[in-house]
Amino acid sequence: MPANLPAALLSRPAFAAAFDTPAFVGAMLRFEAALAAAQAAEGLIPAAAATAIEAACARVDIDVDALVAEGRRSASLAVPLVERLRAAVGDAHRAHVHFGATSQDVLDTAMASCLKPCLEEADRALEATVRALVRRAREHRATPMLGRTLMQPALPITAGLRIARWATALAQDRERLAEAQSVGLAVQLGGAVGALEALGDRGAAVRHRLALALGLADARAWHVHRNAWIDLLGRIAQVTLTTGKVARDLALASQPEVGEMREAPADAGGRSSAMAHKRNPAGCALALAAALRVPGLMSVIHSAAIAENERALGGWQAELATVPDLAAALGTSLDFLEQVGTSLVVDAARMRSNLETYGGGAPPARLATDVDELLAELAPYA
Repeated sequence: MPANLPAALLSRPAFAAAFDTPAFVGAMLRFEAALAAAQAAEGLIPAAAATAIEAACARVDIDVDALVAEGRRSASLAVPLVERLRAAVGDAHRAHVHFGATSQDVLDTAMASCLKPCLEEADRALEATVRALVRRAREHRATPMLGRTLMQPALPITAGLRIARWATALAQDRERLAEAQSVGLAVQLGGAVGALEALGDRGAAVRHRLALALGLADARAWHVHRNAWIDLLGRIAQVTLTTGKVARDLALASQPEVGEMREAPADAGGRSSAMAHKRNPAGCALALAAALRVPGLMSVIHSAAIAENERALGGWQAELATVPDLAAALGTSLDFLEQVGTSLVVDAARMRSNLETYGGGAPPARLATDVDELLAELAPYA
């Protein structure tokens, strides 16, 4: 459970676990073990040293409170971690621990490693949601409802058109996220100034082995020019914003005065502490809260991109603390999308009544064709 209890409401358990203390410390230790193995394979350190380092990474006991206290003195959790590993392997191999690497290599790679399972889970959840929305869009392909612009009655549309638009936006976000993940989830290995200077002509080979061992992309050092990483984080933010748009639409449609859609049946939670008759759109509230946090989080990421020389001062450290919050926002969005995918309620009779009261007429026949065109684009999800 996070120390910030209200934030626990905006946290998907699997995503919280991916960035919790054991997971992040474990990711740093896996980096050090894999680095040693890769360097031994390339003849840069003795095989016995790699074996000792891997064993130390597996057994070292990390006092997290002490790690944090010491890390504050160097502005890096990696410094005290490496000191503990060097003490664990003893004098014979201490020079080979963390050889040719720097703190940012450890921390950036650990962050990418922790984010990876979250994005894999996000891909599965997005696929399932789009499939569910495609089914509902087809079901309501010609169900008439009132379109609204500037919060006022506009012209007739169909429920299928609105739902198909949701599905299309989420499918496109899923594709963009996968594209960015393929290059943005990369190993970081650059050494003191990002040039792999201590590894000589074996640096690229070591980095490649390290990437394979950790299941990350192989990329040149991105310690200051973090373009692919920032692009990936931005696409995570976009999924959260798209989900917020769906939540906003549903929240407005679920008002009793409108009554056209709900995130789930009326007996599925959303209770009020004071008014028993209320059924609050709780899922919408959490999805919107996540979406509202994202612009502020991304402002930190973007501000940190203006780095100083060969390593940022302050900005990079701010980014490290922000990425888990951005992942948490994504996780909250997925919780909502999964709920909508399985529980979305469409009240066709109320849609028809509102259309007769405020709009009049029937949707043009071509709107069904528009839905068909969107569904054709979504054929892989059928």
